[in-house]
Amino acid sequence: MISNFSPKQSEFFHESNAQINIATGSVRAGKSHVINLRFAKELHENVENRYPYLISGKSQRTCETNIIDPLKNLFGAAIAYNRGLGFFTLFEKKVLVVGANDDRAETKIRGSTLAGALLDEITILPHNYFKMVRSRLSIEGARLWGGTNPDSPLHWLKTEYIDKLGHDPLHLKHFKFQLDDNPVLSETYKESIKKDYQGLWYKRFILGDWVLAEGAIYDFFDTDIHVVTRAPTYAKCYFLGIDYGTTNPFAAVLVGYNDDHKPTLWVEKEYYWDSKSQGHQKTDADYFQDIQREFSGYPIRTVFIDPSAKSFEVELRRNKWPVRQAKNDVLDGIRTVSTLLSQGNLVICKDCSNLIKEIEGYVWDEKAVKRGEDEPLKQRDHAVDALRYVIFTQFGKKDSLKESTHEDSRLKAYNQNPMNHQGFGPDSFGWQRY
Repeated sequence: MISNFSPKQSEFFHESNAQINIATGSVRAGKSHVINLRFAKELHENVENRYPYLISGKSQRTCETNIIDPLKNLFGAAIAYNRGLGFFTLFEKKVLVVGANDDRAETKIRGSTLAGALLDEITILPHNYFKMVRSRLSIEGARLWGGTNPDSPLHWLKTEYIDKLGHDPLHLKHFKFQLDDNPVLSETYKESIKKDYQGLWYKRFILGDWVLAEGAIYDFFDTDIHVVTRAPTYAKCYFLGIDYGTTNPFAAVLVGYNDDHKPTLWVEKEYYWDSKSQGHQKTDADYFQDIQREFSGYPIRTVFIDPSAKSFEVELRRNKWPVRQAKNDVLDGIRTVSTLLSQGNLVICKDCSNLIKEIEGYVWDEKAVKRGEDEPLKQRDHAVDALRYVIFTQFGKKDSLKESTHEDSRLKAYNQNPMNHQGFGPDSFGWQRY
């Protein structure tokens, strides 16, 4: 029933009738669920079907995960999704599915006329694409709905839209969500998820504030907590991260893993070569000999390497080491490392002195901050990059660690059965199941 909405969800569902309707706020605050339902309500009630609708996210896959799959769980066979052609139909309305990873994405909808649009995680979409979507919503009553976690207060979404248009409810409505606005979250879960974030991430993803990335990136790092004298237990396997350098330092970190123990992950050993301070450079063959000498005695499952280090990747493959190019998503990687440190699931052995020094000196780039962008300052970041390659590529975007630690049975049931979310289903609105 609609009464099962929280007050904030009910407000969004009933009052998001401006040209642009944006829900921001903390993670797990119930934003995506109510946005999806509001979009489905629009598809059902709008009699206009000459023009298509649009959903967009960073990729087609994220659209499927965050929008299409939840709608399928609610409406079942009423959704007919043609992945190859990039659209689905619901209530006899055609909905285009467009991934928008860079500015070139705007060419995918150029010339289209749209009846409405739903945008997932707006702050990570290109500004030019957002502007193109707006320009395509030209028919009477066409609206845009979207959600996101907050970003920098200098981000274009905040400065160009929320701040400039938010005073006019016909043009834009902004709805801020908190954890308490999701009625299915238990107090235990809310307290546990708060512990997953520190510093900047806590302000943005828990408090839902638009705050600048200032000062130290890992401002909560504490050597008394995060640095240990030895490996906390035996490793079921190891992963090696490598940030390649010739004139710049070459760094490698060995990460141990044991999911039967907390901490689950630890950095046990490092290799670091700074050609400038040492007075000479090394070849790929030299580096391989060093890596083999330092780490060949460990059962390394995968070596994650800087994607730009093609020549050293070839050297490792030639010597039959299990190498894989790392995912180089900097912010997502930093956030994943931050979460594991906050959970107490990642520690560093004290002999990894270069990594520890880099973590303590890892700061945001002030020039990028003034442009509304979150970027680390590119100095003394080689060991931290090597660590990020392992952590994000192997463990990023995975919920196994979090779920085993924090997810209670009530929330797990909620996640596994979207038909139980808020008690909603198609019939709750008088819709006929197709």
